[in-house]
Amino acid sequence: MKKTVFPWMYDVSKCAPQEALRDLEQGQQIMTEKSKYGKEEIDERFEKLLENETRYGIVMAIRTFGSMNIKLLSRIMGKTVSTIHHHISEMTKGPEVIVIDNKETTASRGIYYTLSDITKERYPKDKETVFEEEIHTIMERAMQLSDEEMAKVMMFRVINQKDFGKLTKSIKRSISYYHNIEDFIVNSFERAEKALKEGLKPKNLQYPFGASTQIGLDLKVSKTRHSFEIAMMMSEFFANLVKLKQMSEKEMDEEGIKEEDRIKVYYHLFGGEMADFEFEKDDSFDLKEYVKPIEKTIRKLYEGIEEN
Repeated sequence: MKKTVFPWMYDVSKCAPQEALRDLEQGQQIMTEKSKYGKEEIDERFEKLLENETRYGIVMAIRTFGSMNIKLLSRIMGKTVSTIHHHISEMTKGPEVIVIDNKETTASRGIYYTLSDITKERYPKDKETVFEEEIHTIMERAMQLSDEEMAKVMMFRVINQKDFGKLTKSIKRSISYYHNIEDFIVNSFERAEKALKEGLKPKNLQYPFGASTQIGLDLKVSKTRHSFEIAMMMSEFFANLVKLKQMSEKEMDEEGIKEEDRIKVYYHLFGGEMADFEFEKDDSFDLKEYVKPIEKTIRKLYEGIEEN
């Protein structure tokens, strides 16, 4: 049957049908979760998640680094084990925000947690190609627009976000989470500095201790186009980091480096305009109508690119 009905399967990797089955299984699991709980109940669950800094941080940590146990989450979040345990016990109640990762738990010591399917749907992890291909393609197309069109694109994208009205809350929670990671990195270096001062020998002479990178730059802009140009350069920078990541992983695979011996390195970038933008009431101005003509242009920007 495979030869006659599905001959194309001989031309692709075995992973192709396996991944398709996994996607189907995950889709069925999400539908099962949604059938158990109503949309309002699920929406309320994630609304409360945004209001809790620690729980949001736990979701972001697992989303970023993969399955984690309470001890690892405690170190990253800068909270006590008992505090993390309390939040985990609440997050595993229905509708479940996180669930036990049975595979990782069986293979490792302690209980490991991963995101539930409905959480993965709410907070999908960015594909690595987003920096290499998608953002670059969108920005190249956007650079062909006029300054007025770029400004309208910016406004249209914001007011049509599904979380419009709650975007600031989400950004603040993310900044708080990033601050936890920064503290973790700095505290690690502090311990290393203290040990070196005491003349102690690093156990890993190939990679004795970690370090942090701090880069700051101030510049002046006057048009939305300038902001787009900055974003394009940043996407190119992260695209190069993705390539470096892939090269490093390939090298470690070839050398047989175990997963537990691979040191996590994390970089994020935050920046924005340091200005107070003014607004005024104008009864003759309809924001949605003002940006509506740009909708077709936006479709062209994202043509051939699947949006998350």
